[in-house]
Amino acid sequence: MRKEDIRIDIQKNHCAGCGKEFQQAACVTQFGIILQRYCNECIEKEDRKEKAIEKQQEEKRKAEWLESIGVKKDYEKATLDNYKPFTDSQKEALKACRALKDGYIKKLILLGGNGVGKTHLASSLVKTMNGKLITAYEMFAFYRSCFSGQNSEIELLHKFSKYPLLVIDEFGRTKGSEAEENFLSAIVDARHSDGLPTMILSNLIRKRDCIFYENDKEACKKRNCKNCIEMWLTADLISRLKENTQVILVEGDDYRRKQSA
Repeated sequence: MRKEDIRIDIQKNHCAGCGKEFQQAACVTQFGIILQRYCNECIEKEDRKEKAIEKQQEEKRKAEWLESIGVKKDYEKATLDNYKPFTDSQKEALKACRALKDGYIKKLILLGGNGVGKTHLASSLVKTMNGKLITAYEMFAFYRSCFSGQNSEIELLHKFSKYPLLVIDEFGRTKGSEAEENFLSAIVDARHSDGLPTMILSNLIRKRDCIFYENDKEACKKRNCKNCIEMWLTADLISRLKENTQVILVEGDDYRRKQSA
């Protein structure tokens, strides 16, 4: 249709939405008159409504995705770039996380107390790499569900072995059975064989940082020390974690409080 075939007339009409009378530009063509059914105010109101619905749907999709990968809502905006290290060990942890993301290291263990930023770093990587963050307790609970037939051990092993990044949080908070420890060892071993990165977060410390071990190399074992991560690892896991693994004891004041300040 050529422009010269269209004539614009100003006409009065009643809005199909609010019923108010409004003026509109009616396009008169050879096929008839093209009229606007709604006033501009109702059109803008409907646009705002549609945008609000789209925003709600997007937020819902994002919340479902975060839940599926194990990232808490508190860390939905966490990135490596907005992590602010205050101590040397926090700077070292940030550098190691970047190395893990870029493939320079395949296994990373972050130790240290609550609030030093371990979860911020892990959540950032999980989102970036579309990985999975899960607590050791949850992983062992999934494994135990195999005994009642709710899950297949082989399927679970395959599932946890194939995430682009697997982060196991709260390691050492609860002691797994020998079978559960073997299951975890099989996952780490499979991921190692496939070259997939694995990360462990724990409130424990390294044996070499333990005051008992410092004075007596056998003291941790004698006292059945629960503070050292080595006491929670099987020989197979220790052997596998010695390969291409960086272990960092992250120290500092409460990271979240300092970041807010």
